[in-house]
Amino acid sequence: MNFFFHACNDFLSSTLTIPKFQNQGKSSEDLNLFSARISNNAWQIIIPDYVEDDFFWTVESDIRNKDDIYFISSPDSIENIHLNYSLLDLNDHTNTMPEYRANLEVSNTKGAWSSYQSEYPFNMTKKLGSLYSECGLLTDHKAENIGVFIRNIYYLPIKDEVTFYLYDDLHNKILSEFILKLNTTSYIDLSDFKELLSNCFIYSKDCLGIPIYVSQYKNGSLSFEHTHPPHESISGSMRFHYVNQLKNAANKKISENYL
Repeated sequence: MNFFFHACNDFLSSTLTIPKFQNQGKSSEDLNLFSARISNNAWQIIIPDYVEDDFFWTVESDIRNKDDIYFISSPDSIENIHLNYSLLDLNDHTNTMPEYRANLEVSNTKGAWSSYQSEYPFNMTKKLGSLYSECGLLTDHKAENIGVFIRNIYYLPIKDEVTFYLYDDLHNKILSEFILKLNTTSYIDLSDFKELLSNCFIYSKDCLGIPIYVSQYKNGSLSFEHTHPPHESISGSMRFHYVNQLKNAANKKISENYL
């Protein structure tokens, strides 16, 4: 089961387009689109505002739904989330190969837009690991605004605070700290560090998530792309071992800055 989400801030709005059909063409005739948000320390399940046709649900971002998550389910299964006080893997409709994805599009007031095919797998919601993301891969110092969305989805209805670090690996120092929350789509503005980002990484010891980098240029054009987990860039049976070494080294560098 996959979840889907928005990515919006002060200068970007987003449009989420979720298909009703699988890659093989099977449609979700007995399934509906639902959204979940945290209210009073519990998951509140609602039917979101959307436009639909025979093939897609389309949901626009607004001030209320920035942190909402969206999923496909049968109406009879929803009550199980309330009974268990947690997100659940309610069906296998979105368990496909290739991955079942939605289109996440961002646009600005100048008419520019960019998009990518996004999803948040259910098995990722059960984990609280560490996040490591190289900033130089998807940023351009020539852009006027540079930032990164961090989307975390955790199966329990909590919004605990976690610390993220922007670390300059060339000069061996922490450039900035950011306090974000679980189960949110948070935006980190990196514009003040644009000349240094090619040497930087973002790290958090206590939060998994999907980093999505945004660059907006003076003419209004946009770049919007996510980074893959480090292990997806390494082949071989030792790839998780190497990624653990990378994350452990990042954690050590940040810890030594406080000694």
